[in-house]
Parts: sequence; structure tokens; C-alpha cells
Amino acid sequence: MEAGRRVLANAAVGIPAALVVFGGSAVGLLVLAEHFRDRWLVGRLLAMIGFYLASGGALLVTLLLLMAVLRPNLAAKLFFVPNKALTPNVVRDLIAKRAAPVTVPIASEHGVLRVVPVKPEWWLDQDAYADDAAPVIAVEDIEYRLPGWDPYDVAVPAGTVDVVAWVPRRNGNPGRRVRNSIPVREGRVGALVFRPSSIPELPGTVESLNSELTGTLSLFRLVLAAALLIGFTYAAWRLATG
Repeated sequence: MEAGRRVLANAAVGIPAALVVFGGSAVGLLVLAEHFRDRWLVGRLLAMIGFYLASGGALLVTLLLLMAVLRPNLAAKLFFVPNKALTPNVVRDLIAKRAAPVTVPIASEHGVLRVVPVKPEWWLDQDAYADDAAPVIAVEDIEYRLPGWDPYDVAVPAGTVDVVAWVPRRNGNPGRRVRNSIPVREGRVGALVFRPSSIPELPGTVESLNSELTGTLSLFRLVLAAALLIGFTYAAWRLATG
């Protein structure tokens, strides 16, 4: 179901955006065609736009049709490639860390910000980081150097809290900074998941990881399915028409 919602949301945003981009390009090239008196330029542009729109439409229709026929869960397994760095066990472990007892006292009108850093199993640029590298967080411009990769609690005033997290490099410079804002209720815990950019990064709540478990859409598998569907449809039409 989650995969279906993601597809529909992306289509709702992507189709108007494509029309705006291609429409703007068409107007611009139409002006150029008039300037250079090249009428075929507009025809070639329209053919190109038609090809891309037809291809995108065929892929979208294929995905939606197979999701309706095969059910969303099976379609997601066929067309989405899971993220190897994130598994259901990892998410369950993060949920357990979020639910652990608070390690700092909570004053009146305050809550607790819990940063749950996810230690990467590998680095894209591992030589830039020390073996004992640990995250650093800045909460409302106050810097905290975490002792390791365990959850870290910070008592904060209730409300929306701005957090910046990064991993320092060997040369002393911070790695890529990840920013997020998270609401913290009075007397409650607001948990923020931080993963360095090499995993890649994902600031957010534990719940936001559930959609990532589906994985990313495989364009190769979708194109193959669209080609097979078009081929079967054509073959059935030829048989039906004799």
C-alpha cells in the first residue's frame, strides 16, 4: 500500500512538473524557430516531447495495472529493490532504542530530545574518518560530542527543536551536516534518527523509515514489464484480428 501511495504521489508531482518543463522548452524553442526560420525545429521538439510522455505514461500505466492485478505487496517485491543497509531488524532495534528509559532528568516545561545515531557498516570515503569516529550534534546551537553510537538524550524546552548532526573527519573538519527540526512535548521524548551521508543520510523519525523498507523502484524491471505487456497485448490483438 505504501508503495502505491508513493507512486501516486510521485506521479501527481512529476506529471505537472514535466508538463511545465516541456511546455516552457516548447515555447522557448518556438521563439528560436521563428527567429531562425526553422519550422522543422518545432516538429522535432513535439515529436521528442510526445516520445517522452508516451514512454512515461506507458511505464506508469504498467506499474498501476500490475499493482491492481498482482496486489501492491507483490508488485512492490517485483519492482522495488530493497535497501540492503536497512532491514526490518534494524528498524525494530531503532524502535527499542527509542523506547529505552530516559537517562537525563526532565524539568518542568521541558522534554527530552533523543538522538538515535545509526552507525554505518561501511564508508564511501572511509579514509576520511577515524576508526573511533562518533557523531556530533548541535541542539539549538549548543554542541554535544557523542561518546559513541548509542542513543543520546538532551533535556530541551518543550516545543520545536532544531538539530544539526555530523561526523567529524580526520582533518578536524565536520562531515556533511544533516539538519532537522523535531517537536518535543513536555515530559515526553522526541526521537530523531541520524544516519551519516555515507549510508546515505536520512534525518527523521523512526516511523519515516518504514516507507524506505519498500526500497527504490527499479527502472530496468519496469521497462522490461512494460515491454512484455506491450508485446503480449500486440500478440493478442494480432490473434484476435486474424
